[in-house]
Amino acid sequence: MKTIPDRLLQSAACSRRFLEADSLIKIYRFILSRQNPDGGFRGRGAESDLYYTVFAVAGLKAINYPIPVFKVWKYTRSFGMGKDLDLVHLVCLFRLRAAFSMLGITRRRFLKQLEKHRDQSTYGLFLKLLAEEGLAQDDPVHVAPDAPTTQLAAAMLVTHRNAKATADAVMGRFVASGGFVPTDGIAVPDLLSTATALFALVDAGVKLDAIQQPCFKYAESLWRDSGGFAGHAADEFEDVEYTFYALLTIGSLIQSMAKNYGS
Repeated sequence: MKTIPDRLLQSAACSRRFLEADSLIKIYRFILSRQNPDGGFRGRGAESDLYYTVFAVAGLKAINYPIPVFKVWKYTRSFGMGKDLDLVHLVCLFRLRAAFSMLGITRRRFLKQLEKHRDQSTYGLFLKLLAEEGLAQDDPVHVAPDAPTTQLAAAMLVTHRNAKATADAVMGRFVASGGFVPTDGIAVPDLLSTATALFALVDAGVKLDAIQQPCFKYAESLWRDSGGFAGHAADEFEDVEYTFYALLTIGSLIQSMAKNYGS
């Protein structure tokens, strides 16, 4: 079975079947515009961040455009083994370093660093799966039906199982105008919740016929003149993270259509 990072990239790459060449070029230029001289990519601030660098590199891979490999390599090397990083940034560093040749001893040192983080939450397990390629979580991960959409989606992916109750809870977050809301108490959808929900549902084999068109329109509504995507309707700032989530949203919808109707 392909790893979660492989499946994420594969899904996002399917967006190329929907986006026109001019659109892909605009997205490419936007992502590159967020790279700093140190080789890292910035988010909403001016400083480079491993977190946003992962999304920038993934976005470039998804649209099949060149990655500034040497600059990214120099940036990641500046963090060493990441011993002072939190779990999120350590996993980001590992994913970026794994894109280059890595000695077995280096990989084992990274995995030991990961073991020091005792986060056993659904999100923590999901993050570790992103790093420890091929690792499967045998025991079911239980989350409350009212948990955030991202946690529900992560639970579906961590166990590699189609837990119907969890899938139903995720589908319950869809809004008729398009997109998924982050929780039951929030009425406005966002791109993070939408992308993760669609990816998990498609991965679990759930049919999305009834919601495809509204979700396509929702993603398109968040595209800005810069070539990047914003996170939600009221968001005035686009970044590389949400641009990747837009690609994942569109790609997941394309995958769903292909599964149901063929290529």
